Amino acid sequence: MPLELANKTCLVVGASGAIGRAVAEKLYHEGASVALTSHSQKKRAILGFPHTKDSRLAAFMLDVRRPTQVESVVASVVRRFGPIHILVNCSGVLGPVGAAHLVSRAAWRKALEINLLGGFYLVQAVLPSMVSLGGGKIIYFSGGGAAYGRPYFTAYSASKAALVRFTESLSSELFDKNIQVNAIAPGPVKSRMWDELRAAGDAGGPQALEELKKMAATGGVPAERAAALVLFLASSRSNGLTGRLISAVHDKWEDLEPRIPDIMSSEAGTLRRVPLE
Repeated sequence: MPLELANKTCLVVGASGAIGRAVAEKLYHEGASVALTSHSQKKRAILGFPHTKDSRLAAFMLDVRRPTQVESVVASVVRRFGPIHILVNCSGVLGPVGAAHLVSRAAWRKALEINLLGGFYLVQAVLPSMVSLGGGKIIYFSGGGAAYGRPYFTAYSASKAALVRFTESLSSELFDKNIQVNAIAPGPVKSRMWDELRAAGDAGGPQALEELKKMAATGGVPAERAAALVLFLASSRSNGLTGRLISAVHDKWEDLEPRIPDIMSSEAGTLRRVPLE
């Protein structure tokens, strides 16, 4: 089978986490040149590959809260591999957990800067590449906190809901430029956020405690599941699908390709108000 992403340049932001590593490996093994970034680890430590000197790999330190740093890293990627075809933003934080009137204002603001503003800064930096190529793919990671109210996780849920609405708005803005923008809800993956959720304990409320019990019983969702969905959205198989929040666990995305025209003519996969009766 031909490689789906041969000769493509991918930027994977937040590649040191469980999902980011799985995504980077998936894209790399499908033939892409992959630039990886991490905020918390040394460059070489985020390369979960044996070929650290591979000509199709590069690693950078990046704090998505700093737009000038984002611009610098993107410029370095373009110099190294050429224009960026695919952006996958896996960066994100859980933020402060607890009653809204008690949590740290600084921590609340930091969560919005990473989860929302970082995605905006990345778009501004990569769009010239994609426009020059005549198309591209932008993929964000959202989560369950975006689609429904999540008490005691106000920073996380507010920032992720805003990211999904940004995804919808941006997809319409870029539709005629052949740039598709989508968001993924990966499900309860065993990751750093899972550890943070456990550490929060009772501060997350009864709903979070129940979720932890279920996660402990099942072992969580494999990160590879989300990575497979990223590959679908990054490939030509998803052409025409844009502005959607897709669950890696609950949506039958493997069968989406022939249904894309129908999906795009509906409100499926979008956030909408349910009218009062």
